Amino acid sequence: MDTVGQDLRQAFRKLLRSPGFLCVAVLTLSLGLGANTAIFSVVNAVLLRALPMADADSLVRVFHMSPRGGTLPSSGLDFLDMQSQNRSFSGMAGVDATDISVTGPGGDPERLQGAEVTAGFFQVLGVQPLLGRGFVADEDQPGGSRVVVLGHMLWKRRYGGDPGIVGRTITVNGEPRTVVGVARPGFAFPNQAQLWVPLTWEGSNIDPGNRGAHFLSAYGRLKPGVTREQAGADLAALAKRLEEQYPRFHPGLTTHLEPIRDELVGDVEPALLMLLGAVGVVLLIACANLSNLLLARAVSREGEISVRLALGASRGRVIRQLLMESLVLALVGACGGLLMASWGLDLLVMLAPRDFPRLEEVSIDGRVLAFTFVLGLAASFLFGLVPALQTSRVDLSRVLRESGKGGGGRGNRTRHLLIVAETALAVVLLVGAGLLMKSFIRLQQVDPGFKADRVLALDLALPETTYPWASPAVQTFYDTLLERVRGLPGVKQAGASLHLPLSGNSASSTIRDMSRPPPEPGQEDGTAVRLVTPGYLETLRIRLVRGRLLTAQDTAEQGSRAVLLNEEAARRIWPGEDPIGRTVEIDANFGNGRFGGQVVGVVGSVRHDGIAKEPPPEVYVPFPQGRPNMMRLVVLTEGEPLSMASRVRAEVHALDKDLPVANVRDMEAVVSDAVAQPRFYMLLVGVFAGVALLLAALGIYGVVTHAVIHRTRELGIRMALGADRQQVVGLVLKQYLRLTGAGLGLGVGLAFVTSRMLGSMLYGVERTDPLTYVGVVAVLGGVALLASLLPAYRATRIDPIIALRHD
Repeated sequence: MDTVGQDLRQAFRKLLRSPGFLCVAVLTLSLGLGANTAIFSVVNAVLLRALPMADADSLVRVFHMSPRGGTLPSSGLDFLDMQSQNRSFSGMAGVDATDISVTGPGGDPERLQGAEVTAGFFQVLGVQPLLGRGFVADEDQPGGSRVVVLGHMLWKRRYGGDPGIVGRTITVNGEPRTVVGVARPGFAFPNQAQLWVPLTWEGSNIDPGNRGAHFLSAYGRLKPGVTREQAGADLAALAKRLEEQYPRFHPGLTTHLEPIRDELVGDVEPALLMLLGAVGVVLLIACANLSNLLLARAVSREGEISVRLALGASRGRVIRQLLMESLVLALVGACGGLLMASWGLDLLVMLAPRDFPRLEEVSIDGRVLAFTFVLGLAASFLFGLVPALQTSRVDLSRVLRESGKGGGGRGNRTRHLLIVAETALAVVLLVGAGLLMKSFIRLQQVDPGFKADRVLALDLALPETTYPWASPAVQTFYDTLLERVRGLPGVKQAGASLHLPLSGNSASSTIRDMSRPPPEPGQEDGTAVRLVTPGYLETLRIRLVRGRLLTAQDTAEQGSRAVLLNEEAARRIWPGEDPIGRTVEIDANFGNGRFGGQVVGVVGSVRHDGIAKEPPPEVYVPFPQGRPNMMRLVVLTEGEPLSMASRVRAEVHALDKDLPVANVRDMEAVVSDAVAQPRFYMLLVGVFAGVALLLAALGIYGVVTHAVIHRTRELGIRMALGADRQQVVGLVLKQYLRLTGAGLGLGVGLAFVTSRMLGSMLYGVERTDPLTYVGVVAVLGGVALLASLLPAYRATRIDPIIALRHD
C-alpha cells in the first residue's frame, strides 16, 4: 500500500508539472465521460429503474388485433367477459384515460389528465397509495360511492400536501366526490394521470349494442407460475368463443399480450440504446486522442524512464506508475464529467419531448455515480495501457545515442493506428447524424393535410351532471359558444372536433354502403370516425376535393343526415367510383342512434395518428349525431392566435364560470410537437457527431504536428538540398492523408453495419443513402486535410541551418 500511495503522489506531481497537458486531457475526458453520464442518467431512469408497481414483470397489457393489423383496446362487455372467464390472471383492471375537471377550493377550475378505472385498479397494479386507500369492489357499480384518488403532484400543487385532504369532498367533473386516497410519488399511470375515479358499469359501458365500442385498456396480473404464452393461449380460446357468440362485433379479432414495461418505454428503448452507443463512440475517440497525447509525451520522458530502469526499477513498476497517472486523469475527468452532466441534464430534459416517458425521474443517483467512475476506470486502462507498455520499453543505448537529436520516432505505428480508428469512429457518428437530419427534413416537408398557422386550439369537457352525454344541453352549449367566438374581433372562423389532427387519438368503427348487400363477418370496411361541427374543416383549411362541407342543416334527424369522407376512404371503399350520394351506416352510437347518412363530400386526408403515419380511411360525422360533451375547439385568427386565448376563455366562462379551459396551444406548436422526438434524437446525435469531428481533427493535428517537430532535422536537410515548399508539404501530407483515407474507408463499412440501429427512426431515407455517405466522407476528408495542412505548412518555414544543429 505504501508503494501505491507513493505512486499516487508522484502521479499528481508529474501531472501538475504539465498544466497544459493536464487541462487538455481532463477537458477531453470530461466531455466524453460527461456525455456518457448524461445519457446513462436517462437510460437509468427510463429503462433500468424499477417501475412504480409491485412485481411489474407479471403485469401485462391485453389488446386486440384486427385482421388488417390494427391494434384495438377492449369494449366494456368484452372486458367483463375476460375478467370473469380467464384462468390465467389473479386480477384484471380496465382503464379509460380521459381529461377530468377539478373545481372548488384549492385553485381555479382546471382540466387535468386523469383516468376512469375499474375498482381493482390499484390492487391489480400492486400500488399502495401514500395516504388513504384505493377503490373497493362496490365503487364501480351503479349507485356506488362517489370517490376520487389524487395524484401526488396534484395533491402537492393544489392542496399544499395537506394530509387532511383524505375524507374531504372536492368537485370533480361537476359533481362532489370524496377523496379516499393520494397516490405515491412517481405513480402517474396511465399517460401522466393526476387523478383517478371509478368507471361505473352502467349506461353505454354495458349497452349490448356497444360491444363493438373499443375504449377500455385492459391490464392483467399473471397468476404465479403462469407464463405469458399460457395466458395468451387462454385468451385466444376466449376470443374464439366470443367471435362465435358475437360474430358482428368480433370479426376476426385476435387477443394479444405484452409486458406493461413495453407499453411504458418500448417506443424509446431502441433510441436510448442508440444514443448510449453514440456517446460510447465519443468516449472511444476521446480515449484515442489521449493515447496519442500520452505517446507524444512519452518521447520527452524517455530520459527519465531510462534513468529509473538503470537504477533498478522493474518494468512492471514503471508501467504501474504510468497507469497510475492515467488513473488520476480518469478520476479527475470523471469528476469533471459529473459536473458537466449535472449542467447538461437540465438542458436535456428541457429539449426532450413532453411525452418522453419517466422524464421527471431523471437524476444523478448512486447507480449513475458508480457507472461514471467505473467507466472512468475502464477508460484509464483503455487510453493508458498501450502508451505505458510502449514507454516502458526503453533501449538505453538508443536513448543515449539519440539524445539531443530530436528523435522520438518510436510509437509512430501505434499513433497511426489510432488516427485510423478515431477517423472511422467519427464517420460512424457523422453518418448517423446525417441520416437523422435528412429524415427530420423529410418529416418537416410532409403535408399534414391541414394548415396550422394562426389557429388556436383548446380543450373543453362539460360536466355530465349539468350537460348529460349526448343531450340537447350539450348541443346548445357548443352552438352558442361557437357563435359567440365567431363574433369576436380578430376571429375569422371557429369549429370543434372530438379529436385534433396529430393527436394519435381516434374512435374507429365499421362503415357500410346501404346500397350493397351486407358484407360477411370480418369483411366490413373499418374507418376512423371524426365528430365535427360546421366550421371545423374551414378553420383548419382542410382541402375540399369534391362535393360540399358540413353545415348547420346537417343534423341527426332523418332526411338531414350527412357525412364526409376523406380521399383514402373514398379510394379504398369505392375504388374507381364516386361515393357522393351514397348512403352509409356506421356501427357507432353515442345515444342518438347509429351514425351515418348521405355522403355529401370528399375532403383531403389528414394525418391524425402522427406525421410519419399514412392517413387511414376516415369519415366526418356532424356533431349533432353524437353530441359528446368533450370537444376540442379550434379558432382561426387574423393575428397571433395565443393573443386571442383570454377572449375565448372569457366567452367560455360567460356561459359557465366553473368550466375549466385546458391545454390552450397554438396549432403550429402541435405540428412541432409531432416531430419532437426525431428532432430530439437528431440534435443529440448531431452534437455528439460534432464533438467527434472536433476530437478527430485535433487528433490528426496533434499527430502531424508531433511528426513535423520530430522530423525537423530530416526536413531541414531536404530543404538544404533544394526541396521546395510544395515538395515538403506533399511529403508531410502524403502519409497522413493516406491514414485518413484508410479510416474513412473503414468508417464507411462500420457505418453501413451500425446504421441498422436507425432503421425504425428514419422516414423517407434509406440507411444506405449514398448522398449522406459521400457528404460525410467529403466533410471529414476536408477537415482532415485542413488539420494536416496547418502543421505541414509550418514545416516549410523550417530554417535548414537551425534544423542541422540537431545533428
